[in-house]
Amino acid sequence: MTDQDLSSFCLEYGVWCRTRRLLAPPVPVGILARLQPRKFASEIPDAPMSAEMAYFNMAVHALSDELPECGICFTLYHVHGFRPVKVLAAAMGVSTRTFYDRVQRFSRKALRLALVIERAHSGPTMSIT
Repeated sequence: MTDQDLSSFCLEYGVWCRTRRLLAPPVPVGILARLQPRKFASEIPDAPMSAEMAYFNMAVHALSDELPECGICFTLYHVHGFRPVKVLAAAMGVSTRTFYDRVQRFSRKALRLALVIERAHSGPTMSIT
């Protein structure tokens, strides 16, 4: 997977994370809330199901404990979509290049770990006779 493919995959992962809430029942709306004008579109986006994204999600959560600085950068950039990066990097006390390096390094490690997790989950089946 090229760096560009990996970046696209991570952006898709961010969308996947934001749509997980669509799998739960909607929160009941109170009477006062119903009277207020809506601030968002009424059409609910589709929540794609993907085992590949689920494995990647497991890897991201596992690596976030191991590499907290990189995990924060990855999550802010890909999952929450915070921009501009220059402001985030300044708030964290690092350069913009360091921020992007942390995101890229974390993405690569998460992809490798996701492949390991996928192999572990789809490994040989045991038959009891």
